Amino acid sequence: MLKKTIASLSVLFLFASCEVEFSPNENWKEIPVVYCLLDQDDDTSYVRVQRCFLGEGNQYEFAAVGDSINYPQGALTVMLEEWKATEGQNGSLHVSGQSPNRIFTFSYTECVKGDGLFYNSNQPAYACATGGQLDSTCIYRLKIVKNATGDTIAQAETQLISGDQRLIYPNNVNLFTFSGTSSKTCNIIWSTMKEARRYQPIVRFFYRDFIVDRTSIPWDTTIIPHSIDIVCEMVKNDMRSTTCTTKLDQSYFLSEIKDAIGDDTCNKNIIDTLQIFITSCNEPLAAYLYATSPMGSFDQEPFTYTNIQGGLGVFASRRQHLSYRVRTPSSAMDSYVKALKELGVGF
Repeated sequence: MLKKTIASLSVLFLFASCEVEFSPNENWKEIPVVYCLLDQDDDTSYVRVQRCFLGEGNQYEFAAVGDSINYPQGALTVMLEEWKATEGQNGSLHVSGQSPNRIFTFSYTECVKGDGLFYNSNQPAYACATGGQLDSTCIYRLKIVKNATGDTIAQAETQLISGDQRLIYPNNVNLFTFSGTSSKTCNIIWSTMKEARRYQPIVRFFYRDFIVDRTSIPWDTTIIPHSIDIVCEMVKNDMRSTTCTTKLDQSYFLSEIKDAIGDDTCNKNIIDTLQIFITSCNEPLAAYLYATSPMGSFDQEPFTYTNIQGGLGVFASRRQHLSYRVRTPSSAMDSYVKALKELGVGF
């Protein structure tokens, strides 16, 4: 999980580094770059802190040197303040009180990053065990303090995504299947949650290799479980609707499975259940993702989004552990099962 978090935060930094315009000959100014995504379902929260760098020459060469972008261990104190909040007329939360309820202090840690343009040896991060402790009725304030001076060099606030989410369709009564005439689709419908601005459904398809060794007596059977994640179309929430819907096209669903399996045609069993994840993020992360997404043409002017006071980056919240088990048709005569068998990959 730490490796995945560091990788995603490093990708976010890549966007920010490429889009910020500055002259490499300006007077040096320290600009911290901060990324933190809170999820109340995570066991541990992580903060990635590094800095912009200025200098004459090849910027990619600077980026490959750890001292150019990383703060040394012991240079920073990273803390997360939890503040009581009151709800305004529009439903948004506002900080109340003169002092935080409690403070989470993050510890310095390191992780090995994969290949890429930026420094790819040990990647520093700050971690804190927050599982089961974050409160969706509160506001969280992230602070980065430079120990040498005691100054807060960067800070930001965010709310958590809250509320109960339900998968409305499909479910164990209405099976996961595709319908239609010329183009078959499956509607995936779920209830919205407070503060969730973007949703990304993911369908996890399960199957298993069923290998029988007939050279031994009795025959030796090997069963190997597998899963394939099919990413559905992202849905923007207008913050007023009580439900969201996305359409999963059968041809896309089948092609993702075939591409993942490739040329392997050994005997396979179709599992009659699958798992649907509904991941989501709040407005700051949705705005950041929009700002760093391709704009459609090379001549459009890129722009940078940040909600970090005193720096760059993003402090936001997400939910990525909400999932639902759903039954699928099991009859060999059903069109869903027939379509999988027609892929020619061993079902």
